[in-house]
Formats: sequence, C-alpha cells, structure tokens
Amino acid sequence: MSHSDNFFEEVYKNADKDNLVSIPWANLVANVHLVSYLNVKDDMTYGRALVIGCGLGDDADALAKMGYEVDAIDISQTAINMAKERFPTASIDFRVEDIFKLPEFMFGVYDFVFESRTIQSLDPKFRDELIKTISDLVAKDGELLLHANIQDDHENYGGPPWPLYRRELSGFEKHGLKVHQKNEAMITKPVAPYDAVVHYKKQL
Repeated sequence: MSHSDNFFEEVYKNADKDNLVSIPWANLVANVHLVSYLNVKDDMTYGRALVIGCGLGDDADALAKMGYEVDAIDISQTAINMAKERFPTASIDFRVEDIFKLPEFMFGVYDFVFESRTIQSLDPKFRDELIKTISDLVAKDGELLLHANIQDDHENYGGPPWPLYRRELSGFEKHGLKVHQKNEAMITKPVAPYDAVVHYKKQL
C-alpha cells in the first residue's frame, strides 16, 4: 500500500463474517445517494462505471443491475474477496487497486465514477492529488457523483476521517469538472457538521 498503512485490510480481516455490518462503514445496501441518482437518471445510456473504495460491493452491484459495465476497486484484498463472494454472478470486475498507483489504462475512460467518503478517509496532505486523480478518471462528457462529509472553511474537526473543507469541493472544477447539482444536509455526527452530495459533469 502507498500513502497509507494496512488499516483497511485489518478491519476487513478481523470483521465478524456473520455480522458484516460490524464494519463501521458497511451497510450491506447500496449508498442511498447513488440509488437516488440512478432513480432520476435523465437518460437511458449506460457505459463504463467505476466505484472507488468499493468495500463489500453493494454500490457496484446497483450499477451493474442498471446496465453499466462496472469496475470496482479497493485497497483491501479481503474486501475484494468478500465482494466477489457476495455477488458471484454479477458482471463486475472487482479488483485490488491503490488509488495512488492506478494504471494508465484507467484514466479518462469512465462515463460514471462514484466516490463515497474515500477521500476523507486518507490523510489531508494527499487531498489535492486525490482530487486530480479522481477527476482524471472521468471520460469526456462523463460524470462524477461525490458523497462526502464536509465542514466550513474556518472549522477544524480533525480526523480520521478528515471531512473535506467546503472550498475543496471546487477543486474538481480545476480539472474539467463542473457542478451539475449539489445537495447538503446538516448532520449530528461528531465527524462533521454536513453531509454533501455533488454531481459533477466533465466539460473539456
């Protein structure tokens, strides 16, 4: 692993296999914001999709059922093995990848990229690098759906996880993505004051 230790692998390896919801971020259902996006998708075209930090695979499965050709990546080999076991018949390419060492063939080819709270789980010193990497994965005319906890620019909630600053949401626009829709909700969790979902479209 690069830029990170084996924290995520250890969480999955030590998880109770009969109680996977004991994994802090595992709900065993697709992300509600992804489901909402798919329910109101305004066209019926489905191309290549990527799920970053796919975990146990529910988001990838939701995309595959809609007709996307799905790649689903995670740093944890154990998570990938679990996802394959949970969705053995799904036409999804579950594989281990390091977000900091992605192969060149992945860049600029995805019509839809879904990222939910992966950025905030990694050290903030890598944030600019991550924002650029994720932006560069999106194909021309493609879309990014970002789900993140955020804080106001004057706040410092610390971490891990480290919520994004509100100003950082505009970082994607430096790399060809434009905000199509943005929703925020106040939350009462100690990690951050807001939950944000931003739908970007690439315009080059």
